Amino acid sequence: MENIKENLSEEIKNLICKLPDIKHCSVVCSQDNVVEEIHALAGVSRNIKQLVRDIQSAINARFGINIDYKVISIAQIDESDFKETRLKLDGISVNNIENSIEATVTLKYDDKLFEGKSRRIKSRSNKLKAIADATLLALEGYLDIGQAFYLEDMQIVLVANRELFACVIGFALGGKEELLSGCSIINADENETVVKAVLSAVNRKISTMS
Repeated sequence: MENIKENLSEEIKNLICKLPDIKHCSVVCSQDNVVEEIHALAGVSRNIKQLVRDIQSAINARFGINIDYKVISIAQIDESDFKETRLKLDGISVNNIENSIEATVTLKYDDKLFEGKSRRIKSRSNKLKAIADATLLALEGYLDIGQAFYLEDMQIVLVANRELFACVIGFALGGKEELLSGCSIINADENETVVKAVLSAVNRKISTMS
């Protein structure tokens, strides 16, 4: 791979961010200014192979540099799911109860409210998990089903120099089980971000059930 000038990493980043469906991007170079990693956060309207080809073609056309597809990593996030659904976040509360933490999440559909509560041993990670659990319980209330969703895992991941909550939600009903994934960019209100990550994981599923 060709060496590039020091300022090209920023220029490549700016170029990639102008491509369709790309939301954020970071470019990592070696001490010799060789492109080693390209991380991009994108929407879901284009598949990953097409996004990779777009990035390769744009860099080659603009700078004459051939980029190996192996250095390009792309994460996709469907922010439209949360915006399009009529199921909205109405409120979140977190209370300390002795050595426990209780999270309450209220979702709203038209003029109806659906509340979920979850309690865990007090810790920061458990607070976030309790919020996720409460969100799933509220969803089950909305769908009028019981014990179908569960939190498989939730982690903070770094993509394009932005922190995201990424979660995997399990769904088990009628003898069938599947895993659903979602994520949301962390903003000033991390509690709300957890709810959005959970909703991004399950929105497609609940749209087929509601």
